[in-house]
Amino acid sequence: VYKRNDATWAQEAYIKSINNDGGDHFGIGVSLDQDTLAVTASYEDSNQSTITNGATASTDNSIPASGAVYVYKRTGSTWAQEAYIKAANPDDSDWFGERSLSLDEDTLAVGALFEDSNQTTITNGTTASTDNSASRAGAVYVYKRSGSNWAQEAYIKAANSETYDSFGQ
Repeated sequence: VYKRNDATWAQEAYIKSINNDGGDHFGIGVSLDQDTLAVTASYEDSNQSTITNGATASTDNSIPASGAVYVYKRTGSTWAQEAYIKAANPDDSDWFGERSLSLDEDTLAVGALFEDSNQTTITNGTTASTDNSASRAGAVYVYKRSGSNWAQEAYIKAANSETYDSFGQ
């Protein structure tokens, strides 16, 4: 992370995921808003299906390329991990966070272009479909921060979701 002071740029932080592994693609997507930075690792492999608020992350690599998003918060000039976010329905090769991530104040949207659910509606809340009958249909997950805690607010699927749509790309 670089910060400008008048006309001079200087490195403020060097950020790595706490559970980094070769091939995770940490940093393939980034979004910065004020003092919050969201970073994707679309090939991250953990089997976690929840959000960890705080500075830890799963090291169980049993779901290859399921993907993850790490949220960092700056206080003064110090950056610290605020959350480790996984899809509520992680699956092999979903690529959660690949090519699509947007952060605006306390709202984060994350695409999973190879998510496989056949659902054709929006689910408000913290759940997501585990029916994997529409290969690579894609999905978008919306998260909301309250204080320093993140929670899933919605799981969005296209109304005409079909195999290979890659919705959320």
